Amino acid sequence: MTSKTPETMTPGTDGLAVIGGVILLLEAAADRCLSLLAADPAPGLEESFALSDLGLVARLAASQARALLPVDIELLDVQIAESSLDRDDPIELVRAAEALTRTVPIEALPRGSSRVVVALCDILREHG
Repeated sequence: MTSKTPETMTPGTDGLAVIGGVILLLEAAADRCLSLLAADPAPGLEESFALSDLGLVARLAASQARALLPVDIELLDVQIAESSLDRDDPIELVRAAEALTRTVPIEALPRGSSRVVVALCDILREHG
């Protein structure tokens, strides 16, 4: 994640970088839900509803997080410390996003980030 200015933000040490990583992970989770829904053979009805719901709430939380960033911030690929992260499992991506929020004090995150943290906890409570 970088700003359009020469300043570079380092994930895990900067609140904006953490929120940027959360956005990327949540968008990846939502995209993975769509991929699983489009798979052949298609998932069953109950699993389809669960994937649709997870994808929707992940996209909504990503949108809430994106609204916290200044407009001149450009998201790039953020390295996740967890090498064992299962990128095929959307709920694991949400777990990684929630874990990323714990790498800095809440005060280091942009104002309003507590809503995103609560949304992540709600997603994990309902789907995890």
